[in-house]
Amino acid sequence: MNDSSTSGQPYDVYAKLEDPMGVLSIALGQWERRDDSKPQPEVRRAANKAMDAIDTMLGELHAMRSRFVGEIRQADDATAARVDALLAGRQEEDTAGPR
Repeated sequence: MNDSSTSGQPYDVYAKLEDPMGVLSIALGQWERRDDSKPQPEVRRAANKAMDAIDTMLGELHAMRSRFVGEIRQADDATAARVDALLAGRQEEDTAGPR
């Protein structure tokens, strides 16, 4: 019943976010230690790297969320189908009357 091409694959959050998180950590550290009294183009480049890392992580998180929403919907549909089957069986028993 899993239609998604990634269904059955684990959510490896750490693997998806580890590299950009490391880049973000280093870049933010450089940014936090900046000295605004002198030119530091490397610090400005670090700010760009931090923004890129954040964008990468947001993209990965959005993809995970999208997959998760699809899986939740599939699970809810399966639950609804089971409930409908149980109710239909119960209705047949009620219609047949006592035995």
